[in-house]
Amino acid sequence: MIQLTAVLGAGVLTLALAGCAGPPTQSTGDPGTVPYGRGDALVPGTGYHATGNVPCSMGSGQPKGSCPFGVRREGNGSGSVTLTKPDGRTRAIFFTNGRATGADTSQADPGSFSASRQGDLSVVRIGQERYEIPDAVVFGG
Repeated sequence: MIQLTAVLGAGVLTLALAGCAGPPTQSTGDPGTVPYGRGDALVPGTGYHATGNVPCSMGSGQPKGSCPFGVRREGNGSGSVTLTKPDGRTRAIFFTNGRATGADTSQADPGSFSASRQGDLSVVRIGQERYEIPDAVVFGG
């Protein structure tokens, strides 16, 4: 189950998604709330177009948990998803045309970046970390 919070018109809508995408996010029309001129309004009080939780795991053999995220969309399936790990540190995953293309890693991060597709889901691995990011997060919906 994925939960998204998005701005629709003058209000905020929280959606619970179970592997399906809804209608595209609507803009408030206020140019002060729409960065990059993309027509996707920000969640009030954040720098993100949507927030919620996605399934994640921090290591082999650990049970799957849930990581909070915020997404900044740049249009056409491009942008970045910033996830908060259970220890409070953040991890940004970058998308281009709906595909996960990289992450903010350093030499201190063990393991490499890989991403695969499973239906409408991007499964991203960075060493022992695993994140499941639905298309609705990146494209809106």
